[in-house]
Amino acid sequence: MSAQLKDLSRLKQTGRAPAGQVRVSYGVHHLDAAIAGKSVGEVRQALKEPLNIDPRALALVNGRDVAASYVLKQGDQLEFVRLAGEKGRFSIFSFQ
Repeated sequence: MSAQLKDLSRLKQTGRAPAGQVRVSYGVHHLDAAIAGKSVGEVRQALKEPLNIDPRALALVNGRDVAASYVLKQGDQLEFVRLAGEKGRFSIFSFQ
């Protein structure tokens, strides 16, 4: 067993998460990363292509809407979401 696997199994046994871990989600994409101390805006910029994050997606931390300047803490759950019914370029209210 590799040293890395031993470390992971040890963490699971003690129930501790690695230092600075934050869970990031967008749609079907999920990522656990050591990004505590970074702002939501920094994370959005860094992960916009790998997770295909829509620039219009709202940022929620632990279920609450936050500003791009919000600094993430260990154990936070950052989720980028689109509101229900949003699709494509136009909303149903933009036609006149």
